[in-house]
Amino acid sequence: MHTYIDLYFTPDGVSPLEIADRLRHQANLEFIVGPHDLVFQWASVEDFRTTLEKIHKALHGTGVSYRVQSTSDDPMFVEPVAWPPSLQPGPQQHPGYPHRP
Repeated sequence: MHTYIDLYFTPDGVSPLEIADRLRHQANLEFIVGPHDLVFQWASVEDFRTTLEKIHKALHGTGVSYRVQSTSDDPMFVEPVAWPPSLQPGPQQHPGYPHRP
């Protein structure tokens, strides 16, 4: 399962850079690019509880609020794809134009 964490910062709280360091060191999580700030995978309730407790401890007293969203079948999760894609052997053609012999 995947759990996404969205963080909400205030200008009166701890710097987002310090929060990133805390999460990296205390919860072994990195910020991600996309609609959510953090993601972690888990296979058991104990895994989930352990990671969530680490996140909570890392954010405690910082002024940062957070939202937790878990899903088992996440339509937004896409396996990473290498970029640029490897070239196919043979003559190249533009994908928008039909093949013409």
